[in-house]
Amino acid sequence: MLPSAVAQADNPKLVAVVGTNDAFVISLRDASGNAVTQLAPGTYDIAVSDRSESHNFHLKGPGVDMSTPIGSKQETTWTVTIGEGRYTYVCDAHSQMRGYFLAGAITPTAFTASVGPKKSISLRPKSALPGPALVTVNDRSKTDNFHLTGPGVNRKTGLKTRGKATWTVTLVPGLYSYRSDRTKKLRGSFVVNFPA
Repeated sequence: MLPSAVAQADNPKLVAVVGTNDAFVISLRDASGNAVTQLAPGTYDIAVSDRSESHNFHLKGPGVDMSTPIGSKQETTWTVTIGEGRYTYVCDAHSQMRGYFLAGAITPTAFTASVGPKKSISLRPKSALPGPALVTVNDRSKTDNFHLTGPGVNRKTGLKTRGKATWTVTLVPGLYSYRSDRTKKLRGSFVVNFPA
């Protein structure tokens, strides 16, 4: 005899922790204890452990805006539906306590960069969000190159090589710089911000 209803599988579990012993720590981990950086879109159960009256855990992103209160400790479980996009979690009282993750397919940020033909260098746009990026470089200089560096990124064209290059990179929050390795005044930078 078959059961009349098939039980639905449990939602994947995540664990959020903020303020252990009033420390300035915040984290989101999967059931195995790994930091969450990428999720498949879907429904998740998040066990939230807010262990401090001074902090809170605030999760926001496409279709989600949930938080524990500042001023009290709380143990709770949220069931949330994560869609495609960028998500951030933060302590509203201390914005330096924050993290983020990506969900689903993220459209890469498109950068255009150039060096030469005269003593010039440029990159657009001047800011981005974390995630994949596609950098198209037009190197028109016989003597200078385009060198992009930052957290997890170190790519460059040749000093005596002209032409186009396309790089696929993954950006994380922080400061990125670009320069010519030959001409010190040819330089610039851009910032990768946490999702709002």
